[in-house]
Amino acid sequence: MQILFRKKIMATTENSAPSFLRDAFESYAQYTADQKQDAQQRALQWLQTHIESDLSDKTILTQFAQKWRTGNNTPSEADQSPLNWANLPRSYKGNKSINSHQEEALKFLEETIPQELQDDFKARWEVKTKLKVSNTSGTPLKVDETDLKALQENDPNGEGKNWYQVNKGDVYYLLSSEEKDDHYRIVTTEEIGSDNRNTWYVSKEDVSISGV
Repeated sequence: MQILFRKKIMATTENSAPSFLRDAFESYAQYTADQKQDAQQRALQWLQTHIESDLSDKTILTQFAQKWRTGNNTPSEADQSPLNWANLPRSYKGNKSINSHQEEALKFLEETIPQELQDDFKARWEVKTKLKVSNTSGTPLKVDETDLKALQENDPNGEGKNWYQVNKGDVYYLLSSEEKDDHYRIVTTEEIGSDNRNTWYVSKEDVSISGV
C-alpha cells in the first residue's frame, strides 16, 4: 500500500510539469463551435509543419509520435504511420490517465520546442478573428495597395510575390487586421502562396471580418 501511494505521488508530480500543448488540449473541450475548433486544428497543423521545417533535429516528430502512442522509442510496425496533429486533442486522455506515455510525450515537446515557436503556436491557438471572402469573383490578396492591373501584369499566373487569388467562401484566421484606406492589412495565421507569406492587403468590399 505504501509503495502504491508513493507511485501515485510520483505520477502526480511528473504530470504537473509545464506543457504548452497540455494547456491547449485541456482548453479545447470548451470550444464547441466548429469554426473555433477548425482554427485550433489548423494551429496544430501549423506547429507540426514548422517543427519539421524550422528545427535542425528532424527526428522530433518521430520521437513524439512514438512516445504519444506507446511511450517507447522503438515502435511496432503498426505504429510507424505519421500522426495527424489535428486529431491530438480528441485522443488526449488527460493527465490523470493511467497511461502516462502521453504526458511524457508532451513533456518531451515542452523541453524540445523553442519558446518562440511555442508562443507563435499559442497566438494561433487563441485566435479571435477570421476573414471570409464574400465577393462572388473572389479577390486578390496583395502585398501592397498598388493598382491591381499592374500586379496582374507583373504576375499573370496569379501567385507569387505580388498577389494571390482567393475564392468566394474561403476563410482565413487572423493574427491581426487594420484598416488602410479602402483595404485591410491582414496577418494570417497560415502562410499563403508560393512565397509562404502571411501579411497581405485585401479590398474591404470583397471580404468580411468577424469573430471566431
